[in-house]
Amino acid sequence: MIAAIPLAWKNLTNDVRKLLVAVSGVCFAVMLMFQQRGFNNALFDSTVELVRQMDADLIVHSQARFALSSEMRFDRLLMDMVATRPGVASAHPVYIEHSLAQLRRSGLKSRPIRVVGVDLRQQVLLDHDGAIERALLDLDRPGTAIMDRLSKENYGFDLTPDRSAVEVGELCGKEISIVGLCTISRDFAHNGNLVMSTENFAHYFPFRAPDPLGIVDVGLIRSAPGTDLNQLRQDLSLFLPDSVRVVLRSDFIKDEIAFWYRSTPIGTIFLVGSIMGFVVGVIICYQVLANNIGDHIRELATLKAMGYTNRYFVRLVFSQSLFLAVLGFVPGLVLSLFLYQFYSAATGLLMVLTWPRVAFIFVLTLGMCCVSGLFALRKLLAADPASLF
Repeated sequence: MIAAIPLAWKNLTNDVRKLLVAVSGVCFAVMLMFQQRGFNNALFDSTVELVRQMDADLIVHSQARFALSSEMRFDRLLMDMVATRPGVASAHPVYIEHSLAQLRRSGLKSRPIRVVGVDLRQQVLLDHDGAIERALLDLDRPGTAIMDRLSKENYGFDLTPDRSAVEVGELCGKEISIVGLCTISRDFAHNGNLVMSTENFAHYFPFRAPDPLGIVDVGLIRSAPGTDLNQLRQDLSLFLPDSVRVVLRSDFIKDEIAFWYRSTPIGTIFLVGSIMGFVVGVIICYQVLANNIGDHIRELATLKAMGYTNRYFVRLVFSQSLFLAVLGFVPGLVLSLFLYQFYSAATGLLMVLTWPRVAFIFVLTLGMCCVSGLFALRKLLAADPASLF
């Protein structure tokens, strides 16, 4: 292997122009796979981002609720009962309205938006950027809310980070003041989000029930230190009626993603796109490696005549494949990072590139180049030294 690496490297770098063309081809295939997987992950990440921002160990929801966007609710009294159970540090209701929530800026038409009502002083939502804390005093006032900065621009509000003025609009026909911005994300079902206090939520949606806060969309449970979450979940499941379900927050996220994956063709579409990127990369790499072997076939045949075994040539070609994979992957990754930022700003989706996702594309790139090397290798192994001289 050590003897093959220098020759593999020299074969690739012998012609800089051809090397740049080869690296560009691999880079294109890498970027294509990154974009396809990026959009796939972004759509599902955005769908569960609100849940990820809920500060809870366990989540309570109606047994009939098949997704966060459905409107199956349960009695608030159940959350009060949960709060008294052993192992429970706190239990908080979350109120969500979207089908009847219409936001309008003066001069523009009304548009649906998801509204989230929480007890802001209990830090029910993880306040990563400090948006809730900064706006806390304003949010205590009647008729106020903060808006998701990733909401669609056609709502008509200023969503830039340096905004300072309070903007006024209408929510369900009542005046509302947007006093700040937070970061959640739009998703399959929602083009934007508002976060407000429970008192304001009851003011804007009195039609939900005789007591607007008497029915809960999602319940958040924080466990006491040292509590076994699985045991607590089982205890609460036995304690609560069959009409509600208690799940780990991580399981709720998995269920939500699984629902949208089954209900939409998004996953299949982007899977096909990733496969196409892989196939394109295989074709490009094969052409590069086959041409490289063709350019040096006489020299390689000489080595073959000198007694070098097929194993040596297998190592040689696969070494070239690995070099090509690494050389094409690095610029593909860097360019994809810039594109992710651009797409995120343009679409409002969460284009997040994690190390496991980078590793997955790198493994695909290695596989892509190795498959190409396997096809290109046949030409070399079939070469007869005697017929070349």
